[in-house]
Parts: sequence; C-alpha cells; structure tokens
Amino acid sequence: VSGAFVAEDIAQVLSSRPDFLHSFGLVIATQLPSRELCEVARICADRSIPLIALHVHGFFGYLRLALPEHVVVESHPAHAMLDLRVMAPPAELRSLVADRFASLAALPDAEFSHVPYVVLLLHAVEEWSAAHAGAHPSSYAQKKEVRALLETYRRPHLLSDTNIEEALAAANTALSRPEPSRALSSLLASARGRLSGLAAEVHAATARGEEAPAGQRTLLSFWLMAASLQAYVAGEGGGLLPASGALPDMTADTATYVQLQELYARQARADVAAVAAHAAHIASLESLPSDLAPLAELTRFCKNAPHLAVLRFRSLEEEYAADAPVAAELTRALAADDPSCAILYILLRASQAFAAQRGHAPGFADADVESDMPALRLCVAEQLKRLGLNGERPCPVSDDWVAEYCRWGGAETHNIASVLGGVAAQEAIKAVTRQYVPLNNTFLFNGSNGVTAVYEL
Repeated sequence: VSGAFVAEDIAQVLSSRPDFLHSFGLVIATQLPSRELCEVARICADRSIPLIALHVHGFFGYLRLALPEHVVVESHPAHAMLDLRVMAPPAELRSLVADRFASLAALPDAEFSHVPYVVLLLHAVEEWSAAHAGAHPSSYAQKKEVRALLETYRRPHLLSDTNIEEALAAANTALSRPEPSRALSSLLASARGRLSGLAAEVHAATARGEEAPAGQRTLLSFWLMAASLQAYVAGEGGGLLPASGALPDMTADTATYVQLQELYARQARADVAAVAAHAAHIASLESLPSDLAPLAELTRFCKNAPHLAVLRFRSLEEEYAADAPVAAELTRALAADDPSCAILYILLRASQAFAAQRGHAPGFADADVESDMPALRLCVAEQLKRLGLNGERPCPVSDDWVAEYCRWGGAETHNIASVLGGVAAQEAIKAVTRQYVPLNNTFLFNGSNGVTAVYEL
C-alpha cells in the first residue's frame, strides 16, 4: 500500500489547482469551515464524486453524506422474505408434488417425516383455497387458518415432526406472492424514462467529444436492468418478480432436497434469460452497448430484485441555501422526546457562522467563553431564521445549550472523533461498493448522553 499527502490549506489548493479533486473517487472532509466545505461539496456534486463531511465539536459529532444518484443492488435486508413460490408455484414444482406427494396420508411414516416443508405448505394452501372458492390466503387471519391445517397433518405417534414445525415457522413469510413492493413498483415504473434520459446525456457527450461523468456506466447498467425487469414483470412474470433460485435448509432426504434445489435454480435461470432478452431489446432501442447487462450481473440483479434501492441526496449547497427545505424535518426533530441532536445541529450551523465572522470557534480561548456567548446567541437567532424556525416559541436553543457549546470551545475530542470515524468508515464502504443502504443524509451524535439521530437535511 502506498499513499501521498499534500500539507496545504484546502482553500489555497483549490485556488491554485481548481481540478485537484477531479481524480478522486471519494472525498472525506473533516472540520472544514462552512465556506470551504460548500466549495468542496460543489466540486464533488459537479463531478459526481461521493462526499462525506464530518465535524466534531466537543461532545457533538456530525456526519453528512452527499452522494451522486446512488443505486444499490445488494442491500442485505435484515429480514429477507422467503421466495418459495408457494402462492404461485411453477409448473415443474406442481408436477413434482403431484408425482411424488399427491397424498400425504398415504405416505409411510419414514417418508412423511422427510416431506420438505415447502410441499406441506403447498398442500395446506391448496386445501385452504379449495374451501374458499379458489382464493389465496393473504391476511394474517387467513394465514392462521393455513397454520391450523398444517397442525392437522401431524401424526401423534411420530417422535419427530420437524418438517411440520418448519412449515409452521415459515408460514407467515412464505405465504406471500413475490410481487414488487410499492416502493419497488415506483422505482421500476420510472426506470425506462430514467434510462432514456441517461442515454441521451451519454450520446450528447459523445457527440461533443466529452468523457462520460464518473459512475455513468454504473447508472446506465442499473437502469437498463431495472427497465428490463419492469418489462418482465409486466409480461412473462404476470406481475411477479423473477425467482431468486435460493432454497433454504429444510428437513428432507438428500435426493429430494437436491431435486428441489435444482428445480428452483432452473426456474431462476429461465427467469433471468427472459429478463436478459428484454435487456438486449431495450439496449438496442436506446443505442447502448450490449454488454451493459452481462448475464452474471443480471443474475445478481434478479436475485436481489425485491430490495433494490435508489437514493438521491440533497446537496450541501441546497442545505445551506437561505430557502433550504429542512424546516419540517427539524420541526419534527425538535418535537421528539429527546431533541438534543437537532439542537446541536442548529448550534453547529450557528458556530460555523460565528467562526466565519470571528475566525475562531466560540469559546476557543478559556478567557472568551463568557464573552462569546452573546455573539453565539445572535448567530443562533440568525440560523433559526435562515432555517425557517424563527417562529418557534419558546426558542428551542436555550441559554444553557449556548453556554455548554461555548464551554466546549470547538475541541475535537478523541472519543467522539473515534465514533464518527467508525461510522464514516462504514458509510464510505457502502458508497464505494454500493452494498448495504447508506444513511440519508445526516448522522448526529450527542456524546454527552449517547443519543444518535439520522435526519434528511
């Protein structure tokens, strides 16, 4: 590993070398005055460079993400839904159940105890649907009725009915149709238009002899695959997402489990092939390269389709503007049970204005703590007006808070800095790898009581 450094003030660097940041893939800015921070943020926004800004003031930590349009395929949700197609079984799965498990009651005990729970669920759903005019269970109460049917499959004389327990445990999540969520439906509905817009930008830049902005190919690839997925859902998928192809562990004999595993994998490959056909067609219509959606990437995309995410971050320039649309968010934050993080954010903005006027943080010198308080109060009043919070009564930032903030003197305390550094490292990895969903967009930490908050400012 090798590295380099430039020991110069960032304002002087940007003044003498305006293109200094253009080659960076990620910028992390710490403790920058507001003027310099906004200039760095403007350059990063113009060049589509991810920016993470950090500031530590006494026991307060501030982290702000300003990323270009950020797309996430592998979001790694904490509670992913099972995709066993119980509510919409493919033909091959229906055939397998009909051939080998047509009558559960007729199976010997040894075979019954190894019936995979997905088969038990299919039987229970089919039985429930037959009693309800072909409908499918959707509400919690209806799923409880399916669970009651599963209980009737028990054989009391069997010492082990692990497969029944597995079916009961999976019932709530497995008895769902693999349809796009409302958020995903909105994303997919916008995909073709977004792709066409990006394609037009690329073609225009090429005509001018310019290079495409950083990350443009990633965006083109994502939106091409999203548009292809939308075409699949509206067509061959019949409103359903492609099969993930994953089969969880379950009680079953080895041969049956492998057969099921291969069945689900074949269905997933067939679905990916259908999405790939749409991708090739759409890429041709938009005059885009045919390698924007390689098969391996499409497979990953379809497997993670239920949890795709697109984040658009407000720029720091917008946040610091006089008419910044942050009043509603801060008003909600100030009304919370513990509004300390929102109060400290207002004090941070006020202290930045204070430092811009006087050249130092409020309370920087011990002898100035008391004398800096009135000036910081004036800056707080100005920032409340700027943030659209001047109508708040009483003032959300009390004199005690102003005094405490001055007492900190702008110190970059090591324990708060270490916490912010850890959070920043995680967010940097998310920004670079596009895995996991980054926070949007401001993380605040009140180290005096251990409270954290995330606001979209």
